[in-house]
Amino acid sequence: MSTPTDSIRVDLTDPLPPEEFSRWQSALEGSLLKPKQSAVLQTMVNDGHANTLKDAASILDLQETIIHPAEHMWGS
Repeated sequence: MSTPTDSIRVDLTDPLPPEEFSRWQSALEGSLLKPKQSAVLQTMVNDGHANTLKDAASILDLQETIIHPAEHMWGS
């Protein structure tokens, strides 16, 4: 995952979850998120990108399957 420019925000173009878990939604449901990771989801809600934390987690999981990091980086 990209290193955030501040302690809360994350680059939403790089949706890969941290190495501690494979899916945002399952980590949220299993209470596995660290405070900064929860803050990423809360920021998405606060900024209007999602209605709930669960929706934000689903969006990040979906982006992971749609956006292939290497292809996205090179515009392939």
